[in-house]
Amino acid sequence: MENKNATPYKVLARKYRPDNFDSLIGQDALVCTLTNAIALNRLAHAFILTGVRGVGKTSTARILAKGLNCIGLDGNSDATMHPCNQCEPCKSIQLGQHVDILEMDAASHTGVDDIREIIDGSVYRPVSARYKIYIIDEVHMLSKNAFNALLKTLEEPPEAVKFIFATTEIRKVPVTILSRCQRFDLRRVPLDLLITHLSKIAAAEKINTEPEAIRLLAYAAGGSVRDSLSLLDQASALGSNDIKLSVVENMLGHANADGLLDLLQSCLDGDIQTALTSLKNAVDSGAEPEQIISDLMDFIHQASLIASNSLIEEISESSKEKLVLLAKFDIPRLARCWQILLKGHQEIKAAPRPEASAQMLIIRLSYTSAMPTPSEILNKLPAAPSPIDDSPKPNNSHNSQPNTPNNLQQNNSETDNLPGTTSGPDDLAVNNGATITALTHDMSAEHPSDMTAPIATSPIIAPDTLSNANSQTRSSSFENLRDIAEYCEQEGALILASDIRNHVELVHLEACHLEIHLVKDASKDLAGKIAQFLNSRTNQRWMVSVSDKSSSLTLQKTDEIAKQEKLSMAAEHPIAKKVLEIFPGAAVTDVITPIENEMPSSSTLLAETDLIENPEPDIFPEHSDKPKLSDKKEKMYDA
Repeated sequence: MENKNATPYKVLARKYRPDNFDSLIGQDALVCTLTNAIALNRLAHAFILTGVRGVGKTSTARILAKGLNCIGLDGNSDATMHPCNQCEPCKSIQLGQHVDILEMDAASHTGVDDIREIIDGSVYRPVSARYKIYIIDEVHMLSKNAFNALLKTLEEPPEAVKFIFATTEIRKVPVTILSRCQRFDLRRVPLDLLITHLSKIAAAEKINTEPEAIRLLAYAAGGSVRDSLSLLDQASALGSNDIKLSVVENMLGHANADGLLDLLQSCLDGDIQTALTSLKNAVDSGAEPEQIISDLMDFIHQASLIASNSLIEEISESSKEKLVLLAKFDIPRLARCWQILLKGHQEIKAAPRPEASAQMLIIRLSYTSAMPTPSEILNKLPAAPSPIDDSPKPNNSHNSQPNTPNNLQQNNSETDNLPGTTSGPDDLAVNNGATITALTHDMSAEHPSDMTAPIATSPIIAPDTLSNANSQTRSSSFENLRDIAEYCEQEGALILASDIRNHVELVHLEACHLEIHLVKDASKDLAGKIAQFLNSRTNQRWMVSVSDKSSSLTLQKTDEIAKQEKLSMAAEHPIAKKVLEIFPGAAVTDVITPIENEMPSSSTLLAETDLIENPEPDIFPEHSDKPKLSDKKEKMYDA
């Protein structure tokens, strides 16, 4: 029969909860700081502990409360970082029954009234303890008004009062609270330390375990001690105190590691059929598609670590051999696989059929694995042609004949046998660059005065060569500053062209030498920008200097003066005068040249031929039987 007086089972997470700082693992910085603070008597009045779940925030608060109030077995000990857990204060604090140690859950006590009780009670001295300590767990759950009510007391608490806050959401705590507390960030427990801790507890509980099973439990806990102990407790119940790797994989919904590695290997080899079969076996064994893709991402990550010779402490020994084979696919391919899996993992979450989405992802991954990487594509491209040597060379059979259009084909056939060229149609674009560059170089010796004619009639023209030839020809014809501004606009440098028009005054211009004067609002590096642009686009060495004297106007002011003169001349025309007299307040704002073959309209009234033949047409007599202008014509002359 069942023994009704048997002690109820206590889960491992509670049974092995740290009761002193020696059993608190993974928080060496916290322990060292508090130890030195107590030894130097420089203990703060408020602490805030933050970190992910299960790393020891609440345990640290309770241990600190015991250490500050521990009196030892003799009853005369001072505050210590090593509480005895035997004296009356330590026992009552451990059970949560001490009258001077108030532990409050802020998730269920969020209002101002709850904080008011703390404020009212803090003015009284401790009943029996050395310090009155308030432990507020999940402090970020307090309301804004509750935080504000606590500020004054937290800034200047009574001498015997200490506050210890714990939270997983430190960003939700107001900065006014953080500035009044000494902050400690509790870190995730490292994997190797967590494995050692689980192994010790399993041995103490007489639980048989496999090293790979313990590793997988620790890895699934994500650095949380409480999560790892909960998983260990669950696995021991599932395996009847015999924890094997298959038991843990079944419990966590993971597919077999070897099967997933084979699946990933098949994908990288481009074997779609085998990869889909491995995926189906993993799903049939109970693994979720989302978890399968997550595990594949973990393997890609571990293989990348091996390929980069980085830290690989998270890699299990049983999978290391296959991961080394995966690492031979090099980092660029593995990185591409990671991106595909990451994108596919998000798609599976939103897919109506996760299994079908996982199959499509595996097909996509297998198909793209055979594609070359960008570096491999660049390596397969032919080398660029070497620059032409401008040094004089003896005449040969190629340049002894004039380069007429009739014998260009012969020159091209001869260049087919040059080193580094091929005659295949796929390589035509590559060959044209080297061939036409050589042809234009030979033409420059034959036709030094006119480079554009042979190039224009050439049956094969390389775009880059033609662009360079046009740039050189255009640069040699710069006669004024307007030519340079228009050239900048043609080349797409619109901002530079605008700066030249608005802020530059021409002083002197000759071959590859430009002397300018900058107006008041011009940028200091404008001359350098102009020189850099001309040097890069014209393939000539330009020198741009800045002068202090001004001998001309900017292009903008010149255009404005020309426009005003044009408007003034238009306003003096007899027809315009008549219009301005009839419509008071009107003004000539623009002069438009009629477009050739334009449909007959009112604009033809301003044609120069009609104006010359009829300098003073009588279209507005005071007493005339002719019809007046229509509303459309009147609007044309309106300002």
